[in-house]
Amino acid sequence: MNVIHMNHMNALRRKLSKKKRKFTAGHDFKSADELTLSREELSDAVELNKIISVKIDSQLMFPTFQFDEEGKVYEVLQAHLPRLLAARSGWDICFWLFTEQTVVMRDVKTDAKQLEDISLAEVLRIGAIADELTETCTARPIELVAKADSETFAAFIEDLLAPDSRKIPVLETLK
Repeated sequence: MNVIHMNHMNALRRKLSKKKRKFTAGHDFKSADELTLSREELSDAVELNKIISVKIDSQLMFPTFQFDEEGKVYEVLQAHLPRLLAARSGWDICFWLFTEQTVVMRDVKTDAKQLEDISLAEVLRIGAIADELTETCTARPIELVAKADSETFAAFIEDLLAPDSRKIPVLETLK
């Protein structure tokens, strides 16, 4: 590994470390002993990717934002955690859950053949109409979890894990 590459890697590690410190300062975490789950339940949940865990100072910790008032992982989140945790780290999911993003929920398509023989001004007009009719959702994914909005949360997950192959429902085709 050359010096430039090592310096770049060290800079990335420092940046990630700073991001983790900032995140932990703004959120609560519990140790395994502080959770309402038994040791066996917790061990199974971690092994089956049904709970978010992260290492803080070499100790496995659990962010409290994933729990409802009864101390259980929100159902909407838990249903998707195995897939999320198979593709991303616990830290990645923590950061993602609190990052506001916009996801297309329903799209409007245009008839490509129609666009062949019209003026640029008309193409722009049709594009503006399509843009206006397209439905989007802007939110932090954790807000969708708290509202138990499973359908929208699933769309956000698809946008994260498979943005190029995500099937976006089409409202209509403009002609």
